Amino acid sequence: MNEKGIDQLILYSEFANEALVRKTCALFQWFISSKSGKAPIEPVLDRIEPLTYYEVQRGLLDARGRLPLGSGATVWQDYIADLVCSADNAFSRLAERGADDKQLWELAAEELRVIKRLYHIDFGALAKAVEKKTGIRAGAENIAGSRQPPGEGRSAERLRRIHAAFAAESEEEGVRLLADSYRAFGSGTFAASAAFLWDGSLAPAPYDESVTMDSLIGYERQKALLIENAELLIAGLPASNVLLYGDSGTGKSSSVKALLNVFADRGLKLISLPKARLAEITGAIDLISGRGLKFIVFIDDLSFDEGENGYKAFKSAIEGRIEAANKNWIVCVTSNRRNIVKEVWKDRETQDDVHLRDNLQEKKSLADRFGLTIIYEAPDKNEYLGIVRGLAGRAGLALSSGELDEAALTWEIRHGGRSGRTAKGFVDHLYALEHKNNEGGQNE
Repeated sequence: MNEKGIDQLILYSEFANEALVRKTCALFQWFISSKSGKAPIEPVLDRIEPLTYYEVQRGLLDARGRLPLGSGATVWQDYIADLVCSADNAFSRLAERGADDKQLWELAAEELRVIKRLYHIDFGALAKAVEKKTGIRAGAENIAGSRQPPGEGRSAERLRRIHAAFAAESEEEGVRLLADSYRAFGSGTFAASAAFLWDGSLAPAPYDESVTMDSLIGYERQKALLIENAELLIAGLPASNVLLYGDSGTGKSSSVKALLNVFADRGLKLISLPKARLAEITGAIDLISGRGLKFIVFIDDLSFDEGENGYKAFKSAIEGRIEAANKNWIVCVTSNRRNIVKEVWKDRETQDDVHLRDNLQEKKSLADRFGLTIIYEAPDKNEYLGIVRGLAGRAGLALSSGELDEAALTWEIRHGGRSGRTAKGFVDHLYALEHKNNEGGQNE
């Protein structure tokens, strides 16, 4: 009995609709019908279409620029691994939740066997066959069979886990490794990144893996509260929505983003929701509810000025969802104002509003939607200098502490006052000058 081909795939049916996969299979008719996937290429030389071969090569060259670097696999293998990684099906979603289903696992094992045959296609042999048929040297254009340099970071790790599933001794072991990958990185759209932007729909967004809690000097109590709350979320326990407010440049936003680098390997994702899209928060929450992953819906620098009624729509959208049981998401908001909604004196002087007290309370109640409020105050002189010294030490700057302190205090007077952002700008400036001077001396 012949084994399944790509047209018989059920869970991974998207493979049958991928143009590059179909064209490659057209070149490898022997491959589709061969149980071993190692049938000789010679008997089908008459069916090889060199034009299709070059179309596949061009397509993979284009894909190569979009693929994250893997673990030294070929471009074709990274392409197949990426398709498996981003699959959105009953098996991947169940695995994402850490659940098990014997029937689905067995079906996934059957289909992994088919995809492994695709994965192990020998493009080198095909290139030689094209050369033999056309007389044109094809090896130099064999993009598909060229090796990708190893990559770093989560995107590369995501592909490495899929490559490990293909390298497993049995399909059953391979399926277990696939399930582990979906649990750690998510499936479908959510596999593409740990960070996303909501712009009417979810779009993967880059994030800086160098922004860690350790890289943010100071505010240890605030960071500990954030981590403790996120631990509850990851553990499936009731976690609070968070309001971080205080002075500009104190690290509110960076602290939230740094949570990704603490918990991304445990299924945490961050969705940035612009203020202009606040009314769409319901749609974003509906999309992520019930997934096996955990989410932070992040709204940065939120405030409402006089006359803006957007806070009412925002409050209405999250009302009734904030206390939902078994949530897999929380809302984190940063603001420079405790009450978020600006309260002006004429609000208190309004004589024609018989519900003045209720109106003022409504404005204040938005902040009450957050169970955890964390204050980020501007550092005092000693705290500011402590941040500068810490950053300077990491940068390896060759200045005495006295020189560094004096220059840092002068800098903060001219650049907006004391804050972590000011300290970082100062140290970055010194670092650039030092390296510029060093390069100048070497060039003399």
